[in-house]
Amino acid sequence: MVATVAFLAAPLASAEVSLQNAWLRPAAAGQPSAMVYVDIESSEALKLVGARSPVAKRAQLVIVDPPGPQAPQKVVGEIDVRPNMPRRLAYLGSHVRLVDIQNDLVPGTRVPLELEFVDAKGKRIAVPVEADVRGITVRPPQPAESPK
Repeated sequence: MVATVAFLAAPLASAEVSLQNAWLRPAAAGQPSAMVYVDIESSEALKLVGARSPVAKRAQLVIVDPPGPQAPQKVVGEIDVRPNMPRRLAYLGSHVRLVDIQNDLVPGTRVPLELEFVDAKGKRIAVPVEADVRGITVRPPQPAESPK
């Protein structure tokens, strides 16, 4: 899914924001979190300052530096997006963390998400995207039936 939005701040100035390849792994309702990954491009310098989705109570921006399975994760208030330079929020790296999952997120479904940016002049830009749920659903072990 590709979401591209153009915003006019003045007759001669505009910013284009493109969100591509948004995805997350399956998660069950009640799960504490799910991570969203997305590629962000902008024609102007921006800061990613927030995210929201109806499938979670809230969202956090998380920096993982250096990327890796055991790397430290830090919740931050903003993530820089440089002009004309892709910013990848990727598996095992920086991401958007959806907190307190409210719905089952099963493979093949699309999760609505809105990312909020602010430009150098302080103008807020909200960009919607749908993230694909990808992967295998793992079910918790079921108790064995007692013999009759």
